[in-house]
Amino acid sequence: MKKLAHRLAALLLAGALMAALAACSGVTPEDAETYIQGLLDASYLGQYDPEYLELADITEEESRTEDYEWNTAAEAEILREYLAIQSTDASIQKSVDLIKEIYARSKYEVGAASKLEDGSYAVTVSIQPMDILIRYQNQTDVNEIWMTVLAEHGVMDQAALDAMSGEEYMALEDIYAAAVLDGIQALVPEMGYGPEPSAVLQLQREDDGYILVGTDWQHLDSMMIDYSGQYCDLSVTGQETAAA
Repeated sequence: MKKLAHRLAALLLAGALMAALAACSGVTPEDAETYIQGLLDASYLGQYDPEYLELADITEEESRTEDYEWNTAAEAEILREYLAIQSTDASIQKSVDLIKEIYARSKYEVGAASKLEDGSYAVTVSIQPMDILIRYQNQTDVNEIWMTVLAEHGVMDQAALDAMSGEEYMALEDIYAAAVLDGIQALVPEMGYGPEPSAVLQLQREDDGYILVGTDWQHLDSMMIDYSGQYCDLSVTGQETAAA
């Protein structure tokens, strides 16, 4: 039977390929802010600011691959695991497209950078967590979707399920995946946001540049789409949460 899996963002994002902030000619607080803004815009919106690219010493194509495509693919994998979706060519592409559509509605604001005693920089980012998965969970039972898929294809018991070939079974998995992902996509126009938590991103000095602390990025990323209701409690926010 299908069931919702736990979100494993910290583990999946641990290997993020983030370009360092180059420090060849010195780094100012404004540089740190520009870098963080550019990294967020590249990773979530697929927008590539020339100043960010220069500070990170990467090309737009490298940023598209290492920031946007990597980040959306990682989040899509988290989404599939969360919804117990098998990773097939069809479900991978569909989930990545959905994450890109959701991320296009990301809302965040980069605050002023502060230089710390050790020479590193701390930048506070305010985030508006997106409630789409909480909204979907409140309306849908994915177990029922899976059972409906089985019933519609004449699979009424475990014996019938066991008798299926691997190819036949994966075809049903793709039907289930499409139904679930289409259901989430239908809620995108109703996107709501929770109250604004903040995350501090620290740029640590390393050799001739600055490296973003990975755990800080994981913490921020876990807020962007609320999987658990920690940030978007629909029973509390009501209609306010439904306002895009």
